Amino acid sequence: MSFIAAYITGHSVPGCTGLSREQVDFQQRTDIPAEQWLPHNFPYHATFPFPDPFNLLSASWNNVLHYSRSRFASFAKTHRGAVAQVFEEYDSILLLAGSCGLELFNNLDLPAELRRRTHVFAYGPVSRRPPDVASHLIVQGKHDWLSRFYHRRVDHRYACPHMGYLLAPETLRLFNEYYHRVSTTAP
Repeated sequence: MSFIAAYITGHSVPGCTGLSREQVDFQQRTDIPAEQWLPHNFPYHATFPFPDPFNLLSASWNNVLHYSRSRFASFAKTHRGAVAQVFEEYDSILLLAGSCGLELFNNLDLPAELRRRTHVFAYGPVSRRPPDVASHLIVQGKHDWLSRFYHRRVDHRYACPHMGYLLAPETLRLFNEYYHRVSTTAP
Protein backbone atom coordinates (compact mmCIF):
# COMPACT_ATOMS: atom_id res chain seq x y z
CA MET A 1 0.00 0.00 0.00
CA SER A 2 1.34 3.44 -0.90
CA PHE A 3 0.92 6.12 1.75
CA ILE A 4 1.68 9.84 1.96
CA ALA A 5 1.26 12.52 4.62
CA ALA A 6 1.13 16.27 4.03
CA TYR A 7 0.15 19.59 5.54
CA ILE A 8 -2.72 21.72 4.34
CA THR A 9 -2.72 25.11 6.01
CA GLY A 10 -3.31 28.68 4.97
CA HIS A 11 -0.39 30.64 3.61
CA SER A 12 0.94 32.91 6.35
CA VAL A 13 3.25 34.27 3.68
CA PRO A 14 1.43 34.64 0.34
CA GLY A 15 2.46 31.99 -2.16
CA CYS A 16 4.89 30.25 0.21
CA THR A 17 4.60 26.47 0.29
CA GLY A 18 7.74 26.06 2.37
CA LEU A 19 7.19 24.43 5.75
CA SER A 20 7.75 26.42 8.91
CA ARG A 21 10.34 25.34 11.45
CA GLU A 22 7.48 24.16 13.72
CA GLN A 23 5.98 22.06 10.93
CA VAL A 24 9.29 20.39 10.09
CA ASP A 25 10.00 19.75 13.78
CA PHE A 26 6.56 18.18 14.25
CA GLN A 27 7.09 15.96 11.18
CA GLN A 28 10.39 14.74 12.57
CA ARG A 29 8.79 13.83 15.91
CA THR A 30 5.96 11.77 14.36
CA ASP A 31 6.06 8.03 13.76
CA ILE A 32 5.77 8.60 10.01
CA PRO A 33 9.05 7.99 8.14
CA ALA A 34 10.50 11.13 6.52
CA GLU A 35 10.16 9.70 3.00
CA GLN A 36 6.39 9.41 3.48
CA TRP A 37 5.91 13.17 3.92
CA LEU A 38 5.41 15.63 1.09
CA PRO A 39 8.14 18.27 1.46
CA HIS A 40 5.84 21.24 0.77
CA ASN A 41 2.58 22.65 2.04
CA PHE A 42 -0.54 23.01 -0.12
CA PRO A 43 -0.68 23.11 -3.14
CA TYR A 44 2.37 20.81 -2.95
CA HIS A 45 4.92 22.36 -5.25
CA ALA A 46 8.16 24.13 -4.37
CA THR A 47 8.13 27.91 -4.01
CA PHE A 48 10.48 29.50 -1.49
CA PRO A 49 11.51 28.68 2.10
CA PHE A 50 9.27 29.81 4.92
CA PRO A 51 10.77 33.02 6.34
CA ASP A 52 12.02 33.03 9.90
CA PRO A 53 11.03 35.11 11.74
CA PHE A 54 7.69 36.22 10.31
CA ASN A 55 5.20 38.88 11.36
CA LEU A 56 2.27 37.28 13.24
CA LEU A 57 -0.20 40.08 12.50
CA SER A 58 0.62 39.96 8.80
CA ALA A 59 0.45 36.13 8.84
CA SER A 60 -3.00 36.24 10.46
CA TRP A 61 -4.28 38.68 7.85
CA ASN A 62 -2.84 36.53 5.01
CA ASN A 63 -4.64 33.48 6.40
CA VAL A 64 -7.94 35.39 6.56
CA LEU A 65 -7.47 36.32 2.91
CA HIS A 66 -6.59 32.74 1.93
CA TYR A 67 -9.68 31.44 3.76
CA SER A 68 -11.91 34.02 2.07
CA ARG A 69 -10.51 33.50 -1.42
CA SER A 70 -10.86 29.72 -1.11
CA ARG A 71 -14.63 30.14 -1.03
CA PHE A 72 -14.74 31.34 -4.65
CA ALA A 73 -15.15 28.82 -7.48
CA SER A 74 -11.87 30.01 -8.98
CA PHE A 75 -9.99 28.49 -6.04
CA ALA A 76 -11.11 24.94 -6.82
CA LYS A 77 -10.72 25.55 -10.54
CA THR A 78 -7.13 26.68 -10.02
CA HIS A 79 -6.01 23.97 -7.57
CA ARG A 80 -8.26 20.87 -7.75
CA GLY A 81 -6.59 19.21 -10.74
CA ALA A 82 -3.02 19.76 -9.58
CA VAL A 83 -3.75 18.55 -6.03
CA ALA A 84 -5.62 15.50 -7.31
CA GLN A 85 -2.67 14.69 -9.56
CA VAL A 86 -0.24 14.84 -6.61
CA PHE A 87 -2.34 12.36 -4.62
CA GLU A 88 -3.65 10.07 -7.37
CA GLU A 89 -0.83 7.53 -7.03
CA TYR A 90 -1.39 6.93 -3.29
CA ASP A 91 -3.73 4.37 -1.73
CA SER A 92 -3.91 6.34 1.51
CA ILE A 93 -3.45 10.05 2.21
CA LEU A 94 -3.15 11.62 5.66
CA LEU A 95 -3.52 15.40 5.80
CA LEU A 96 -2.70 17.65 8.74
CA ALA A 97 -5.19 20.46 8.35
CA GLY A 98 -4.20 23.37 10.55
CA SER A 99 -6.52 26.32 11.19
CA CYS A 100 -8.10 27.33 7.85
CA GLY A 101 -6.51 24.32 6.11
CA LEU A 102 -9.72 22.36 6.61
CA GLU A 103 -11.69 25.07 4.80
CA LEU A 104 -9.14 25.02 1.97
CA PHE A 105 -9.48 21.24 1.72
CA ASN A 106 -13.28 21.35 1.71
CA ASN A 107 -13.35 24.09 -0.93
CA LEU A 108 -11.10 22.09 -3.26
CA ASP A 109 -14.07 19.74 -3.73
CA LEU A 110 -11.80 16.87 -4.71
CA PRO A 111 -13.31 13.86 -6.53
CA ALA A 112 -15.19 11.43 -4.25
CA GLU A 113 -12.85 8.58 -5.17
CA LEU A 114 -9.88 10.56 -3.87
CA ARG A 115 -11.70 11.69 -0.71
CA ARG A 116 -12.44 8.01 0.10
CA ARG A 117 -8.67 7.47 0.42
CA THR A 118 -8.08 10.61 2.47
CA HIS A 119 -7.85 10.90 6.25
CA VAL A 120 -7.74 14.32 7.89
CA PHE A 121 -6.25 15.26 11.25
CA ALA A 122 -7.59 18.78 11.83
CA TYR A 123 -5.97 20.84 14.57
CA GLY A 124 -7.64 24.09 15.62
CA PRO A 125 -9.88 23.99 12.54
CA VAL A 126 -11.43 27.15 11.18
CA SER A 127 -13.94 25.83 8.66
CA ARG A 128 -17.64 25.81 7.97
CA ARG A 129 -17.95 22.01 8.19
CA PRO A 130 -16.06 18.80 8.84
CA PRO A 131 -14.53 17.08 5.80
CA ASP A 132 -16.28 14.41 3.74
CA VAL A 133 -13.44 11.88 3.75
CA ALA A 134 -12.64 8.28 4.74
CA SER A 135 -12.05 9.44 8.32
CA HIS A 136 -11.19 12.52 10.29
CA LEU A 137 -10.08 13.48 13.77
CA ILE A 138 -10.68 17.02 15.01
CA VAL A 139 -8.68 18.37 17.94
CA GLN A 140 -9.03 21.75 19.56
CA GLY A 141 -7.52 23.82 22.35
CA LYS A 142 -9.75 24.59 25.33
CA HIS A 143 -9.04 28.29 24.93
CA ASP A 144 -8.88 28.38 21.14
CA TRP A 145 -11.92 30.63 20.79
CA LEU A 146 -11.40 31.08 17.07
CA SER A 147 -11.70 27.36 16.36
CA ARG A 148 -14.47 26.94 18.95
CA PHE A 149 -16.55 29.53 17.10
CA TYR A 150 -16.50 27.25 14.03
CA HIS A 151 -16.50 23.79 15.66
CA ARG A 152 -18.43 23.24 18.86
CA ARG A 153 -18.12 19.45 18.65
CA VAL A 154 -14.66 17.95 18.37
CA ASP A 155 -13.06 14.60 19.08
CA HIS A 156 -10.52 15.89 21.61
CA ARG A 157 -10.15 19.16 23.48
CA TYR A 158 -7.08 19.93 25.59
CA ALA A 159 -5.04 22.84 26.89
CA CYS A 160 -3.57 24.53 23.84
CA PRO A 161 -3.74 27.98 22.23
CA HIS A 162 -4.55 28.47 18.54
CA MET A 163 -0.87 28.97 17.68
CA GLY A 164 0.51 26.15 19.85
CA TYR A 165 -0.80 22.87 18.47
CA LEU A 166 2.40 21.60 16.89
CA LEU A 167 4.28 22.16 20.15
CA ALA A 168 1.69 20.47 22.38
CA PRO A 169 2.58 16.89 23.46
CA GLU A 170 -1.10 15.95 23.27
CA THR A 171 -1.24 16.84 19.57
CA LEU A 172 1.72 14.59 18.80
CA ARG A 173 0.28 11.70 20.82
CA LEU A 174 -3.15 11.96 19.20
CA PHE A 175 -1.67 12.35 15.73
CA ASN A 176 0.56 9.28 16.10
CA GLU A 177 -2.37 7.23 17.40
CA TYR A 178 -4.51 8.39 14.49
CA TYR A 179 -1.74 7.61 11.99
CA HIS A 180 -1.37 4.05 13.31
CA ARG A 181 -5.14 3.55 13.23
CA VAL A 182 -5.59 4.74 9.65
CA SER A 183 -2.45 3.05 8.35
CA THR A 184 -3.69 -0.35 9.53
CA THR A 185 -7.24 0.07 8.25
CA ALA A 186 -6.54 1.72 4.88
CA PRO A 187 -7.18 -0.31 1.68
